[in-house]
Amino acid sequence: MSLLKRYRSAFIRHHRSAGFGVHSPSAYRFITEVLRERLPYYAYDELRSLRQSLPAEGKPHHAISNKECQMLFRIANHFGPRHILLVGWEGVLPAMSVLMPCSLSNIYMCGSCPNDALLTLPDGIAHRVHTYPSFTTALSGYMSAVTRQPEPYFALISHAPEDADESMAARRVLCDWLDNDCVIVMRNLHRDKELRMMWENAKQTMPWGHSYTNDKTGILVANRKLQREDFYLWL
Repeated sequence: MSLLKRYRSAFIRHHRSAGFGVHSPSAYRFITEVLRERLPYYAYDELRSLRQSLPAEGKPHHAISNKECQMLFRIANHFGPRHILLVGWEGVLPAMSVLMPCSLSNIYMCGSCPNDALLTLPDGIAHRVHTYPSFTTALSGYMSAVTRQPEPYFALISHAPEDADESMAARRVLCDWLDNDCVIVMRNLHRDKELRMMWENAKQTMPWGHSYTNDKTGILVANRKLQREDFYLWL
C-alpha cells in the first residue's frame, strides 16, 4: 500500500482495530484481546531490557520495535505453538518474543545468523533455537518435530529466502499449509518485495480463515471453522 493510500485508509483501519464493524466473534476477540491488547504482560520488561542490552554494531535489534516484540509475544501466547518455523534472521528479539510464552517451545530457523548471536539470549532460551543452513533443511527439522507432536503449523517469516529455488519452495509450502490449520506471521511486507508477493499469493489461495495486516506485518490464521475474511488494521 502506498503512503497516500495508507493516509486515506488510516481512519478506517483505526476504526476496525477497535473492533467496530467486525462481525466474526473469533476475529473480534483476536483483534481486541491479542493484536490490540494494551494491558502489560510479564514478559514486556524482559524484552525491553534485552533490546536495550544488545550491542549497537549493525543495530539489528532496531529493526524491530518494542511494540512489535510485544505483539509477537501475544500472538505466540494466544496460539501456544510448541514448534515454530522461523524464516529470515533479523536479530534475537523476534525469536525471543515467540519463545517466551511457553518454556517447551522450540524454533527451527534458517537465515544468516551470526555464530555468537544466540549467546545474547537468556538462559533457558538459546538451546531451544535450532539453526539450519537453508529453508528446506529447517523445514525438514520442523516437520519432523510436528509429526512427533502434531499441532497446527506455526511460522514467523521476517524475510523471504534469498535463493530463488528456496523462495519458490517456501511459496509452495505456505500454499500447502493454508489447506490445513496454521498461523503464519509475515514481517517487513513493506521492505521485502518477494515476501510481499508471498503474502498476496497466500491471501488469494487461502480457502478459509482470516488475514490481518497493516501492510507492514501480516498474520494469516487458516482454520476450517472460520469464514474467509480480510482485516486491514492499525497495529
